[in-house]
Amino acid sequence: MFTLPCLANMKVAPLRVVTSEPNITQKFLVSNTGDQPIRIRVSADYLSTPNNSYLTRHKEITKEAEDLTPYLRISPPVLSRLMPNERRVVRLRVNDVPNDFPSGEYRTHLHFKQELINPIKANNMNNNDGLALNLTMLVNSSVPIYYQKKGLNKPTVPVVQCNDGKLKITNNSKYQLKVELKNTKTYKKYILLRQSDLALNYDGKTNVTINDEQIKTCS
Repeated sequence: MFTLPCLANMKVAPLRVVTSEPNITQKFLVSNTGDQPIRIRVSADYLSTPNNSYLTRHKEITKEAEDLTPYLRISPPVLSRLMPNERRVVRLRVNDVPNDFPSGEYRTHLHFKQELINPIKANNMNNNDGLALNLTMLVNSSVPIYYQKKGLNKPTVPVVQCNDGKLKITNNSKYQLKVELKNTKTYKKYILLRQSDLALNYDGKTNVTINDEQIKTCS
């Protein structure tokens, strides 16, 4: 006999933040959707390498060039006890980067990590024929945070190249791009980070839209 309860779960909203306003406070609604009380620790950390095989960062981009972590303030950093079906608010203050920092997009990730307050111990069995196993699944969340320090110059226009089913978009600007690919079969959306390349395959006549403007049709 196996006992496999899923006891703890968490929901966080919003799942992504992009702002160009300095010194603002963003609210996150954190919900316990499980059936056990949990503790949630909130922290910020810069993730340097994208987890996508189709996205390549340019060599000149470094952590120092875009890390927003030192300019965040989290309150509270710990939700010590969140009961089942309870919701709490976590506030994130995004401070302006120093005046001598260049214009561009700065980023980090906000991590919400769960901990069970009273973990359930394995059940005792009175015979050797059965096995009881209590499995608690804790699903953590990571929210990307972007702050755009605007400059006087217009961002560099992206370069779009497509041929024989292969597409490459080069973003030389210091701001992210929203890329949408649409054809008769599929619709896909990507976030192309600053100073990055997007390379992937496409199938048939495909419209390329960047920041809500159709740029090219690949055939």
